[in-house]
Amino acid sequence: MEIGILALQGSVSEHHMTFRRCGVATRDVRLPKDLNGINGLVMPGGESTTLRKLLKNSGLWNKLKKGIIPILGTCAGAVLLGNCDDDTFGIVDINILRNAYGRQIDSFESEIALKTDEFDGVSKFPGVFIRAPQIQNTFGKCKAIAHLENEIVGVKHGKHMALTFHPELTDSNLLHEKWISGIK
Repeated sequence: MEIGILALQGSVSEHHMTFRRCGVATRDVRLPKDLNGINGLVMPGGESTTLRKLLKNSGLWNKLKKGIIPILGTCAGAVLLGNCDDDTFGIVDINILRNAYGRQIDSFESEIALKTDEFDGVSKFPGVFIRAPQIQNTFGKCKAIAHLENEIVGVKHGKHMALTFHPELTDSNLLHEKWISGIK
């Protein structure tokens, strides 16, 4: 198994390190040819408008919009997977609001409640929120898997996972491992 890490902006090296701890090979993805042979793609955080422009300029946008490659989207990656008032892939059935928690200075860490039947009884995860988006609602086949108080902060939709926080900035491999197990 090999996972591609979209290397246009965001916490690329941190995702590489997390997958190494999981024993999974990774490679940078910058161009459409880099998608060949990967089993899944991580779309890390960053700034969603900039990320969208970089994806379109690199030629990756149209290939990824088809939704064939399983994607783990964190923060800005989650925005592009869902539906909002900007141009997105729309391949995960969520309505999502960009920068809902405020500016960079409003970033925070908080314990997240996980849906325990999804995570073999594990119920908590350390959430790192940096100018985080907010999932307003799910629909269709999308399933909520993580909450911050009463708000949905993580979802699964088929082989895709969207998280409004940054699991790669923690010492836990749990969410990366869960996504990997869903695409094997």
